[in-house]
Amino acid sequence: MDNKAGNNKNRQQLIGELQIYQLELEMQNEQLAVSYEMLENERSKFAGFFDLAPVGYFVLDHLGVVEEANQTGIDILGVTKSRLLLQGFKSFIDAEFRDTFYTFLNRMQTISEKQTCEIKITNLLKDVLYLRMEGLSVVNKFTSKLQYYITAIDITDAILAQQRLMNTTQRLEMTLKASGTGTWTMEVAANLLTLDDFCYSIFEVNPWEFDGSPEAFIQLIHPDDQLYVRDLLRKAIGNPGLLDFEFRFLGKNGMIKHLSAKGHQLSRVGGIYFAGIIMDITDKKRLAKEALDLQHEKQRLVLSATFNAQEKERFKISNALHDSVCQILYGIRLKLQGIQLSTDKKKELNHASLLLDEAIRETRAISYELTPSVLRDFGFIAGVNEMAQRLSSSGFRIYTNVDSDIETLPKEVQLYLFRMIQELVNNCLKHAKASEARVEVSTEGDIVRLNVKDNGVGFKQADEENSLKGSGLRGIKNRIFLLDGLMDVEASPTGTVVRLSFRIDQSPANEA
Repeated sequence: MDNKAGNNKNRQQLIGELQIYQLELEMQNEQLAVSYEMLENERSKFAGFFDLAPVGYFVLDHLGVVEEANQTGIDILGVTKSRLLLQGFKSFIDAEFRDTFYTFLNRMQTISEKQTCEIKITNLLKDVLYLRMEGLSVVNKFTSKLQYYITAIDITDAILAQQRLMNTTQRLEMTLKASGTGTWTMEVAANLLTLDDFCYSIFEVNPWEFDGSPEAFIQLIHPDDQLYVRDLLRKAIGNPGLLDFEFRFLGKNGMIKHLSAKGHQLSRVGGIYFAGIIMDITDKKRLAKEALDLQHEKQRLVLSATFNAQEKERFKISNALHDSVCQILYGIRLKLQGIQLSTDKKKELNHASLLLDEAIRETRAISYELTPSVLRDFGFIAGVNEMAQRLSSSGFRIYTNVDSDIETLPKEVQLYLFRMIQELVNNCLKHAKASEARVEVSTEGDIVRLNVKDNGVGFKQADEENSLKGSGLRGIKNRIFLLDGLMDVEASPTGTVVRLSFRIDQSPANEA
């Protein structure tokens, strides 16, 4: 009985202890659940930080195969996470950068400090990207294998901007070199003036021979210009305006170079700073002087030609007056003197009257050659018809056909046309041995055409060249040149045709 009671007591005691242990376990389980939930929350928080970080994170095994990556890294490579894992990272790297990547991995194995490199990749979206990678190698505690923990930053925009800047700089250097231009900078506070290689070549000095001071630069300048440049640079300090000046340089061979310098004052921390260019304008100065000399020579030739033309016209008028009018007037005087001695005064007066008529005709002819009055008084068509009638004879007839539109041309152009018709008709009379000549003047839109055709003997090529050099056709060529027109001569054994054309809006009157 006693044993049975003792056993029951022991069972009761064990059950109580088990209940206590159960309660303790339940309390510990609740604490573990709370701890697990806290750990899961922390893991989720840091996993979010890992995936949403603006930097790509990669974990590579010792062979360079991707074991883990955050979302930014996945987006950089343009793949899904399932496709990326267990794929070699090298498959994304451009061939020319793979050696750089392998060297990067090797350095992480042998050096405990963080390593960096820059590579170029092409992701699965065919985007070309530049990445700056930083990483460390770590031995996995569970597998005892080497792993690479790597960050990747997309620096494509920075690299492309750097390349654009480099290209721009290269183009600028090429442009400056091709244009014969060098660059200079001056820091006033540091008393430092810097020249580029082209400037050194301009000043015929080696870089090690120039100490970089503004005074050393001034000593390179021609002695007569040093004071001018020194004062100009001193006045430019604190003045934001443009520096623009010219000076001379005496070369080692004794040749003087003319140089032009331009510059701007720039805002810069630490003091006043200038930057600009230097150009060798020696050839430009020489060409400008030659152009000025040519212009002066041209003016001299024009004046000489004008004076010669005036003297020729005066000589021509003098000969015409001397050979015709003066002789006739001399004959009239003799007739008048002879009236007193003559028994037939009426006859002598008739002779004198006839000579006066001849003098009047000669004077009119000379006046007509100088300025055709009929052209001024009655118009171009009347002037051409009058000339044709006056020069026609029983052995030579002149036929004219002139458009009425010619009357609307400027008077100066009409006179040019009239003079050219005169010269061409005179050539027919003097050289062509023709029995007739036809003059046609017409307009087609803004084009004026003049054709003069004869039925004479024509001329050979040698005669044509000589004729073109003659004063008659030379005068026509000069007039058609002033009209910016064209001249064509067609000669054959059955006659000659001269064709002239010019635009109305190119006439001297319109240009004026």
